[in-house]
This record gives sequence, C-alpha cells and structure tokens, in this order.
Amino acid sequence: MKTKEKKKSKWKMIAGIMLVIQLLLSLATVGVVLWLNIVPTLYVILLGLILLLLLIIEYCLFYFGKKKKGKKKTGCYVRRTLGVILFLACVIVCGGGSYMLVKAGNTLDNIAGNVKTTDTVSAYVMTDDPAQTLMDAKDYVFAITEKYDYEHTQKAIEKINETVGTQIHTQVYDNILDMVQALYEGNADAMLMNVAYVDVVEAQDGYETFSSRTRTLYDHEEETVVTEDSQTAEKSITTDPFVIYISGSDTRTLTLTTSRSDVNILAVVNPSTKQVLLINTPRDYYVDTAASAGAKDKLTHCGMYGIDCSMATLGNLYDEHVDYYVQINFNGFKTLVDAVGGITVESEKAFRTSEGGFYINQGTNQLNGTVALSYVRERKSFADGDNSRGRHQMQAIEALIKKISSGTTVLSNYSAIMDSMSGMFTTSMSSEDISALVKMQLSDLASWNVKSYAVTGKGGSSTTYSMPTKRSYVMYPDEVQVKYAEQLVNKVVEGQILTDADLEIPDNIVQ
Repeated sequence: MKTKEKKKSKWKMIAGIMLVIQLLLSLATVGVVLWLNIVPTLYVILLGLILLLLLIIEYCLFYFGKKKKGKKKTGCYVRRTLGVILFLACVIVCGGGSYMLVKAGNTLDNIAGNVKTTDTVSAYVMTDDPAQTLMDAKDYVFAITEKYDYEHTQKAIEKINETVGTQIHTQVYDNILDMVQALYEGNADAMLMNVAYVDVVEAQDGYETFSSRTRTLYDHEEETVVTEDSQTAEKSITTDPFVIYISGSDTRTLTLTTSRSDVNILAVVNPSTKQVLLINTPRDYYVDTAASAGAKDKLTHCGMYGIDCSMATLGNLYDEHVDYYVQINFNGFKTLVDAVGGITVESEKAFRTSEGGFYINQGTNQLNGTVALSYVRERKSFADGDNSRGRHQMQAIEALIKKISSGTTVLSNYSAIMDSMSGMFTTSMSSEDISALVKMQLSDLASWNVKSYAVTGKGGSSTTYSMPTKRSYVMYPDEVQVKYAEQLVNKVVEGQILTDADLEIPDNIVQ
C-alpha cells in the first residue's frame, strides 16, 4: 500500500509540474501576442480561452477518474497518456509560436522606424600617391565644391582638421567632374566627395575608371535623421489614404545610405476601400528636383541628396504628398527569394540577362535569388529599357507576396525569411503603424485591389543639375501620361475603385 501511495504521490507531483510549465508557457504566449500588437483583441481572447480550456482538460485527465473494484488500471493509464500527449503538443505549439512571434517582432523593429540616413564623405588621392594617412596629406590641397553636398563636406573638413591638428588647404571647384579632373591633372593633391557620387562620375565618358585610378585615404560618416512631417503625423494609417515611396538600392546595411535609387515606385494606398495603385517612374526621368532650385536632373540622382528629396520630387511630379518611404535592398531581395524557394514570373519574351548571362524563357520562369536579381535589373534586352525594368520589379514583388502568402512557405522557411527580411527593408513607417495595418487586415480579412501603372517618355541627351558639364542620357516625360497618373492618384485618394479599363488613357484627357 505504501508503494502505491508513493507512486500516486509521485505522479501528482509530476503532473503538477507539467501543468505549471504549461500555464507559464500559455501566459508567455499570450504576453508575446499582446506585445507584438498585431492580433485583434477578439483573437487574443479566443487564444487565451483555448489555452485555458486545454489546461483544464489536462488537469481532468491527470487527476480525475477513480478505478472501480474489479477493473484494470487501463483507463487511468490511457487518460494520463492522453494528458501527457496534450501537454507535449501545447508545449511545442506555445514554444514554437512564441519563438516565431518574438522573431517577427524583432524583424519589425529592425525594418520599421529606421529614420536615420548615413552619408560618407571620402578623401580621395591618386592610386600612386605616397600619402598613406591623413597626417601624410596635411599639407595637401583638397579639391571641394560648395554647390553639392557642402554641408557634409564641411563636417568632414572639420574632422580632418581636428585629426591633423591644423587647417587643411582647400580649393573650390564649380562641380564634381571639375574636382576629379583637377585631381587627375595634378592641380589638386586630393579631393573630398560624397561616395554617393562615385557611380554618377563613373557613368560619364572618360571617367569610367575613377575607382581604379584613385584610392580612399579617409572616410567620414555622418548620420542624419529623416523627420516625419506634421501632415503625415496627423493621418490615421487604417482609415486615411497614404502614399509610400518604394526605393530600390544596393546598400548592404540596415541603415539607409545616401545613394542613387534604381527603383522609384509610388504605392498609393486607401485602407478604407482596400485599393492600392503602384506607379512606376523611370530612373532617368528628366524632372524638376527638390534639391536643384529649378534645374532639371535625373530622378535617380535625387537619391544622392537624401531620400526626402526623392519623395518630394515625386510628390511634386504627381501633385500628391508622399508620406513614407520603404527602401528595398536588392542584395536582401536575392536572399529572400532563395528563402521562399524561388519565385515564378511571366516573361513577355525570351532573352539573356546582361548581368550573369542567364537565359529567360518566354512565358513562365522559375527563378532563384541570383537569377531573379538579374531579371529585375535587366533593361538592355528591351526596347523600352527602364520601363521594362520597372515592370519586372513590380512583377517580382507581386510574385514574392503570392509565394509568401501561399501554403506552408512561411512555416517551413520561417527563420530564413525573417533573417532576409531584416536585411531587405528599411522604412520610415513606425512599428505601431505596421502593426495597426496587420491588425486591421486580420480583423476583416478583406482582399485588396492592386493596380499598376507606369509612365514613360522619350529618350534624349542633356546636361543635368548633378553633372552640368556633361550630357547624359535622360528620358523626357510624356506629360499626358504624367497627367493621367495624377488623375489616377486622385481617384484612389477620393475612394474610387480602379478597374483595368481605368488604366487606359482616354482620348479626351486634358493636358
């Protein structure tokens, strides 16, 4: 009898420990859900009730049910076994669910509210220059320009003066290319320039080898906060229409780096009508920029003057305030595509990509990350160049959304997807705004009407604000298309639902 009592007492203790563990895990799971704040209140209550009900069921299985005389203990063992199985299932679900939710929350924190942009001003010398440190170059003449990014150049000069213990000698030039030419010809010993201009310099005839002909002697990094304006702050993310600037960049860090933008898409969102309009604007569009005081420049160059410059320029083009930005890092994009097992796209023709030489079939193609990245960057194989690249980029984004939202893709590749998302996006949207949108979607489970429109133009050659002494390829906007895009934006903002017919320009459009 004592042995039986000991066994019974031991089982009660073990069962109690299991119930306490499950209770703590249940409370932790509900706490994590509340912390993440993306699940509607009703769902949270239901989750809590289900976990409580499971706990009660296990308690009954562990402790209730007495053995009758003449009956075997089989029923008791079955109940306890079922209770243990239920306990293990709850532990796995609660533990795994909490892990996934915490990782999702950390990812959200990494990509949201990232409102700092990094500018790097470098001191360049010729490759064969004997100077190896700033002290070696303290008596050099540094070429600078006061017309382009002078604010960051000044801060770099102050830091250099502090480092070398004296005032360095500077020579002012009218523009970036004049500085580079002065360095090449020996009229300046060194030059100070924001690294964002390197790609622009190397795109000019005669300057393609800038990176190999020069080397960096010193780098000065400066962080700037991209502030949210009052007009955006007053909006309700779940009821008021808003506009997001989607920028494509090759930056490799989680902070936003000042650079040209190869992707320029506006997403006009009306959360009340569930309408989204994507507008693609070619990177070489010749526009009035927010930084040039009336001089025209390529849209892609706006990124060198800050993402807020790109936002303001596109806002002026379509006469609509741009509220947020999302920057897509296409190196992270490649990782994400691989994490979901590739994406499926439909190509309008067969071609071989310029980058990597991958063959794309006409029709359906299954692409891994490397090929997908090459696909969305391709423009040389198409007569409409940047317009085709814009179509492919929107096509790839839609394919990713479909892949992530289908089947068990997220569950089976969860960790890899979260890791790649952290390195793929930065956005000025707060985590609270994103959580509110997710909670709204989970509440109504409504489908969204997504439409795409792309403006085009005519290719030509002209000087630009950023490169005033060299003619570059530009695209002159089709004003009719721009005007119609503006009308589409207004329709979405005013609450209209767009159809495919709305994307066709009528003959009587007012210019």
